[in-house]
Amino acid sequence: MNLPVVLKTKYAFHTLLWLLEPDLVLDVGSEDGSDSKRFRKLLPQADIVAFEGNPSHYRAMLEDQEVARNRIRVVYSLVSDTQGKRIFFLQRPVAGARNFNRGTSSLTRRDEDGAIAEEVLLDSVRIESFLAREYPKSSSVALWIDVEGHAHSVLEGIGGAKDRVKLVHVEVETSEMWPKQKIEADVMRLAASMGLVPIARGADSVQRDLVLVKRSWYEANQFKIFVVLRLCRWWGPAVSRVLGWLTSSRRRSHSGARVGFPPPEAATSTALPRDIAEKTRSD
Repeated sequence: MNLPVVLKTKYAFHTLLWLLEPDLVLDVGSEDGSDSKRFRKLLPQADIVAFEGNPSHYRAMLEDQEVARNRIRVVYSLVSDTQGKRIFFLQRPVAGARNFNRGTSSLTRRDEDGAIAEEVLLDSVRIESFLAREYPKSSSVALWIDVEGHAHSVLEGIGGAKDRVKLVHVEVETSEMWPKQKIEADVMRLAASMGLVPIARGADSVQRDLVLVKRSWYEANQFKIFVVLRLCRWWGPAVSRVLGWLTSSRRRSHSGARVGFPPPEAATSTALPRDIAEKTRSD
């Protein structure tokens, strides 16, 4: 499919979030919670859950007061097509390494200059099981997926919850960056089988983002989505800021009562397991 190029697909996703108004957003591979914070500006009443498997990143998010103020639930877990324990490869910089990318840890080991891979054993959840257990009443779910070579695995884990997932922003690779990984073509085939329609992509030729929407929602909102893509292709940052401002203004115009939100102290999950906590304090 010849998809329109949106140089910054995140702005198209922001606008589609605002249009869709899902009741739950899952930020899979959150790293620092920055995307979840932006989602909160657009969706004041939604539940937002940030998954992070890197213990250092998870600890930092728990200590981030802005994450708590924005009522973002932080879960220390991987997300994949399986339930149970899985080996996760943490990428750590070697001494003197420059320009280290701290967001490249993955379920698959990859050797790269200036980094060493450290194995840790972590819990993994399937989205299908997580939704059934934690959010059984959420009927409209959006996903933000950035999992370094394992997008296909995360989507496979949606399983029987596919009808609840209406909007997806996912990072994919057009060729192998991790050994034996599923690439963009595989992700597109799986998405099609789940009733998801690709509507935009990033510009990079090797690693880029796709925006997928549920076919039924796309068909009911085709003109609005067309306008969104046109606007975000040229004025994405401005559109995102304006929508955030409109949402904030709309909230101030109401009574100010907050219904259904957990208190800030309940916004994050439990602390790190003791062995991980001791390890990250020594990093």
